[in-house]
Amino acid sequence: MALYKDKIGSPMSFTLRASLCLLALSLGLVNPALTQSQSVPGPPALSGVNDLAAALVRANSDEEQERLLAQKKEMMNSALLAALKALSDPLVLRGDYAQALKISQLAVRIAERIGDRAGLGNALGDVGWIYARQNRPAEALDRLQKSLAILEEAGDKKGKARALYSIGYTHALQRRFELALEHYDKSLPISEETGSRSLTAQILNGQGLAHSSLGRYDLGLELYQKSRALSEEINDKATLETVLNNIATHYTSHGRYAEALDYLHKSLKIKEELVGSAGDKRSLAIRLQNIGLIYRRQGSLEQALAYARKSLAILEEIDDKFGVASLQNNIGVVYKSQGLYDLSLEWFQKSKQGFEEQKAQGGVARTLNNIGDVYRLQGRHAEALENLQKSLKLREEIKDRGAIPLTLNNLGRLYQDQGNYADMLKVSLRAASLTEEINDPDEHWKARERIGRALRGLGQPVEARRNFLAAITTIESLRHEVGGGGQQQQSFLESRLSPWLGMIALLVSQKEYSEALTFAEQSKARVLVDALQAGRTSLHQSLSQREREAEERERLRLISLNTQLTNELRRDKPDPSRAAELKASVEKARLEYEDFETSLYVAHPELRVQRGEAPIIKAEELAALLPDGASALLEYVVSDDETYLFAVTKAAGKSEAEVRVYTLPVKQDALARQIEAFRAQVAARDLGFRASAIKLYELLVKPAEAQLRGKTNIVIAPDDKLWDLPFQALLIGANRFLIEDAAIAYTPSLTALREMTKRRKNQGENSASTTLLAMGNPLLGTGAANRAALALRDEKLAPLPESEQEVKALRQLYGVSRSKVYIGAEAREDRVKSEAGGARILHFATHGMLNNASPMYSHLMLAEGGANEDGLLEAWELMRLDLKADLAVLSACETARGRIGAGEGMIGLSWAMFIAGVPSTVVSQWKVEAAGTRDLMVNFHRALISQPGAGRATPTKAEALRQAALKLMKNPETRHPFYWAGFVLVGDGR
Repeated sequence: MALYKDKIGSPMSFTLRASLCLLALSLGLVNPALTQSQSVPGPPALSGVNDLAAALVRANSDEEQERLLAQKKEMMNSALLAALKALSDPLVLRGDYAQALKISQLAVRIAERIGDRAGLGNALGDVGWIYARQNRPAEALDRLQKSLAILEEAGDKKGKARALYSIGYTHALQRRFELALEHYDKSLPISEETGSRSLTAQILNGQGLAHSSLGRYDLGLELYQKSRALSEEINDKATLETVLNNIATHYTSHGRYAEALDYLHKSLKIKEELVGSAGDKRSLAIRLQNIGLIYRRQGSLEQALAYARKSLAILEEIDDKFGVASLQNNIGVVYKSQGLYDLSLEWFQKSKQGFEEQKAQGGVARTLNNIGDVYRLQGRHAEALENLQKSLKLREEIKDRGAIPLTLNNLGRLYQDQGNYADMLKVSLRAASLTEEINDPDEHWKARERIGRALRGLGQPVEARRNFLAAITTIESLRHEVGGGGQQQQSFLESRLSPWLGMIALLVSQKEYSEALTFAEQSKARVLVDALQAGRTSLHQSLSQREREAEERERLRLISLNTQLTNELRRDKPDPSRAAELKASVEKARLEYEDFETSLYVAHPELRVQRGEAPIIKAEELAALLPDGASALLEYVVSDDETYLFAVTKAAGKSEAEVRVYTLPVKQDALARQIEAFRAQVAARDLGFRASAIKLYELLVKPAEAQLRGKTNIVIAPDDKLWDLPFQALLIGANRFLIEDAAIAYTPSLTALREMTKRRKNQGENSASTTLLAMGNPLLGTGAANRAALALRDEKLAPLPESEQEVKALRQLYGVSRSKVYIGAEAREDRVKSEAGGARILHFATHGMLNNASPMYSHLMLAEGGANEDGLLEAWELMRLDLKADLAVLSACETARGRIGAGEGMIGLSWAMFIAGVPSTVVSQWKVEAAGTRDLMVNFHRALISQPGAGRATPTKAEALRQAALKLMKNPETRHPFYWAGFVLVGDGR
């Protein structure tokens, strides 16, 4: 939801939308002709020339200007051109492009008249730059190409470098980043040769943005840092402010929100200084809004609104009516996401009025679309239909082909809510056809999914299935075009699960239970593997340099061709031959990329799991996850209107598993409310929790009670808010907890469990030199604490004395020769990285931060250690470790807790541990009590290493955790589930 989207141009292709979904205007506002080392003469010495320039600017017409020039013919020289430029440049900085353009066009006329070729080249460059800022690319490129030719002819190298940069910048604004790089690369050596250091800094910044936008994130960041260093060295605050903003963009797209906020605040401070002199307030407003967008991504909606309002105040002050209307629309979207529909409608109506006053029909259509969708959510179907139809009509009138499918798909959703499947099918078929024409796969799959639901409602299951599969296939193909390492890749499937849910509902209705489970696994396993892999860049350690370069080349070629095709098809009058040529090229590039990926998987089979390409578990493999007849697998799928429970068991004496499905009559919202209420009761030690515990058991587990009879080992694959539910604390009747009957473990999916089990078996007898490596109560450095505080705001990171006692007790339990225990300043991040690979059991008794919005930046807080360590051991860093441990325990690390959802939060750390080599992780579900946690952990480890006795085997990990919980349960002081139900085992519980 970037600011001024309608001003930037037609909707982006999916791949570019993925990398540029935030901070869209971060190319910079610095006119390259304003750099320190330019060839334009300095301010004229004659006050008469300055007076003439000012009079020319005040003139009301070209005729009046001509009269003034006729009176002062002797002053028509390069000094006058410089004086006009001195008046124009501050206007460009402030964003007053209309007035600046008039002045620069006058400079062109004067330069032509006096035959000043260098002056003409520079004046044309200024006009072209202003056209670029006004989003008039054709006119900008025309002037800039003329400027380049004149300056080359005049031998003005500095001017030539500026013109090349400006042309590159204009291409970048149109998202033609390959062309932008071509001109930046030509400009850079000339700029360096002529000593134009400020321009050099701008070029490096432009190169950084172009490479980042093409998926070369590491190279982009490297170029940004070079630009930053040079800008700081020469005190070029305008360029420095822009590059700091771009570095923030980089960190935002990778989910590193604390670092992004740090850079944005630095950028904002400089921007405020510039605005205080002659800076661009519009740009300041954008910076404020960008900070708000990061808070929105983190779920801090009140902070997001606060910054949006600050931005709005500036836009109102400078009377940027279009910007005000855009921001009002964005504020409405935030309120909509909060469920404050009446308030969101107020802001959408304000936005609509503003767009109408500006005669911005595209903006009006956008707000009508949003208003219609809010009315749908409120159940006001007639009003929803009226506004959506108005939006559609307007978008058709202005031939906004890229936006028409959005409204058609919203109409389809409205008809679905009404049960009007005939009209739903009609508009969805049209949306599917149009999205295919304009190459918009992200809206195409939505249309196909809605066609599937309409056909199912009309009693045509075979055709419904075909369309669900088409939607799924489209989404799968998109996964290959998502840039590696960014937030978009990590969360790609989370908002695209509805085709799988539609297919599951269809198959369950046809009693195809095993196949339904396969599709459930497809969605859950792929979401988590995508969300929790570090991305293609981190996987490069598995590839040779040649393979890395070849993969990058293939991927970027596909992205470039796809973008060209999208831009061509979304033109008002596309060129059929050009479109056909590009379609063929895209198809060829896709096939070649798929072939290349296949060759990589053959050479590096371990990449399949790391890239989310592990084959989905098959029905015949389920039995292997059930070691005996006393085991059961429960997998949940939560959809809008109902929840499905897949129960997998194996009868005594049988080799195959049995899959049954139970449809639970509870909607997603209602289930979330019940779970949150129960969690709050348990976390607050509320004695009235029992009624909720019984009700949730009867809703979620009891339907499969007969199938679960006698099962003492249960593995649960939750979904959605069910990750927040402590199943172990559910009550069977009035006084018996579920954990009293069975050991319980959790898994992200059954496919993930299969991979974890393989990892445990493949490791075999662990040859690690140390049994236990434990870190407790680390001394937190100010740098790490400040970064955490920036993201967490009011959270306090206090010392953890009970954690220190905990790890000391574990040292006694395992013995000094079999353990390494570090406390305080010794519990360092570098020590974990150097020694964790030699331990069989890892135990962290420290603070932790769950980054639910970007799981790979969830982290454990440790003491700072080493020159390059900040004390934050992040999930992506964990994934790069080569661990041999069989178990990791993340104890007392819920102090900075965030929301846990599928593929998010602490599950991110668990998956990071799995990728690093650890098949089982113990984590906490809420803020646990320190002393109780200490006792639970010590009892858990004691049970884990207990020796088998007569008729008694060494317990599994899940059983050891159960026994530790039962001990606390027997103590009247810690009977409440708050004390013993907070910790769960994720992964292979054996």
